[in-house]
Amino acid sequence: MKALLFGAQGQLGTAIVAAARASDLTLECAPRSVDISDERGVTGLIQASPPDWVINCAAMTNVDGAHEDQQLAMNVNAIGPANIARAAAAVGARMIQISTEAVFDGERTELYSEDDVCHPVSVYGVTKLAGEMLVATYNPSAFVLRTSWLYSGGTGVNFPTRILEQLAAHDGPVSVVTDVIGNPTPTGVLAEAVLAIISRPPVPGTYHVCCREPASKYEWAVEIAAGAGYASERIVPVTSDEYPTLALRPKHVDLDCSKFMATGVYDLPSWRTAWRVSAAGGAAT
Repeated sequence: MKALLFGAQGQLGTAIVAAARASDLTLECAPRSVDISDERGVTGLIQASPPDWVINCAAMTNVDGAHEDQQLAMNVNAIGPANIARAAAAVGARMIQISTEAVFDGERTELYSEDDVCHPVSVYGVTKLAGEMLVATYNPSAFVLRTSWLYSGGTGVNFPTRILEQLAAHDGPVSVVTDVIGNPTPTGVLAEAVLAIISRPPVPGTYHVCCREPASKYEWAVEIAAGAGYASERIVPVTSDEYPTLALRPKHVDLDCSKFMATGVYDLPSWRTAWRVSAAGGAAT
């Protein structure tokens, strides 16, 4: 089984490369020089050595940056995945597209299922939703995996690294919002889920794949501080109204992963369990 990975240098791509080493999957990485919004370049790469699977982790994930450069966000998050989906379908390859909880508006406290109506509140969310729809159109056998609050202890800028940098920079309090809710998920968990899908493909379609149970940014920061040996009292609760951002974020998105769990291909942990394993240097990083 051979797979081609786009976005191998990012947080998730790095985790997939690491996980693939312990599997029977032959993983090839698309060169960083390949622009996924260039249809000819993407098609040429896939046709040169047709894979069985194509995994797309390439994305513009800077939410405020997407708000400022809408065309770039559309190129990377929508047109690029469409190009990959078309080229993969042409050689008979299946595709895994990584998406986000940001396709929802976060205006409800109930779990969000795959059947719930999407209503993104940011350019980032709009472009990721467009990417989902284009992938499903051009490659009906594809898997779209919506995940939430990805982080990695080894690479990239993410919420844990920012909190730890702030805690280390001074002895004072660190303010963290209490009213933004999601599902913190280590890249290692999603990487293992991706490989499990390739190994035992369920019915294609859209799946929510993240750690179970919701957490506020504040709850997560307290765990981060405690795990690193800092006093949890240094994490000070505030509301998001006190920290306005250029682009809106959904405030409360708790993804329902029961559809994916029912496939039996991979058992998703709770976010707290995964975080503690990750903080201890375990496999969930």
